[in-house]
Amino acid sequence: MTSEGGTAGVRDVDLAVRVELCHAALQHLADLHGVDLLHVKGVAFEPRWRSSTTGGSDADVLVRPSQVRRLVRALEERGWQRRSRFHTGSPFGHAQTYWHDHLGYADVHRFFPGLGRDEGTFDVLWSARDVRLLGGVPCPVPDEAGQALVFAVNEARNGRPPRAAALGGTEADVETGVLDLVPRVHAEVAWAAAHGRLDAVRDHREHDLWRAVTQDGGRVEEWVARVKAERTLTGKALTVLRAPLVNTEHLANTRGHRPSPVEVGVEFADRVRRAALEVWRSRRPGAGR
Repeated sequence: MTSEGGTAGVRDVDLAVRVELCHAALQHLADLHGVDLLHVKGVAFEPRWRSSTTGGSDADVLVRPSQVRRLVRALEERGWQRRSRFHTGSPFGHAQTYWHDHLGYADVHRFFPGLGRDEGTFDVLWSARDVRLLGGVPCPVPDEAGQALVFAVNEARNGRPPRAAALGGTEADVETGVLDLVPRVHAEVAWAAAHGRLDAVRDHREHDLWRAVTQDGGRVEEWVARVKAERTLTGKALTVLRAPLVNTEHLANTRGHRPSPVEVGVEFADRVRRAALEVWRSRRPGAGR
């Protein structure tokens, strides 16, 4: 049987086992290079803080921001193949996806969407970390309040109903811990989105982006929101320049081969067509009512 990476064996290994081994391999690599990792989502979390009962199909890790380049360099030196870049992987630009022929997929997060992007946010989560044994290797994970918060904002980002991300029915100390954690990791907007209260944070620069993501906004709306969410003029300018470009990595992943110049041109033309149609529809009388 052939794997997605083109070699035999990966799909012969039980998915849950493979994901645990992927976490273990990432932690081993982090230990070798002095990198702080927090293992997030899926099998790294307690069952009630997982989006699926199977624990997901890849290994997600959150890296100390100042050490991201160190880990990425180590991964690429050891045969991990990058499948997406930070700025093309999602509207938040938070993670790069890697594929290993024996271990499968891993998502390397430089920050977690909805939480702060700074070193201080990582320090808050790191200082209260727990340890979970994954693939036989001790792996640092957020404590229960951190897991509950990450679960809630991740559910909201993936467009699940707001109440699905609420903490009703959990212990009072967990809910208290989460509410204390929200401002310390700058998660006010994402927390509001998870509970259907985005209007309460309307003045925040990330409000429009979370509205577009959670309310199925169009691509033009999303890109305008991404520009607004950027903290610097340089970031805003780079986002504007990237907006019309075709995501060739995504195109390659969906088609199973490197796209030809003709395929990229066709995709670019279709991208412009869809954007123009979206703008036209938004300006029609009665639109948005």
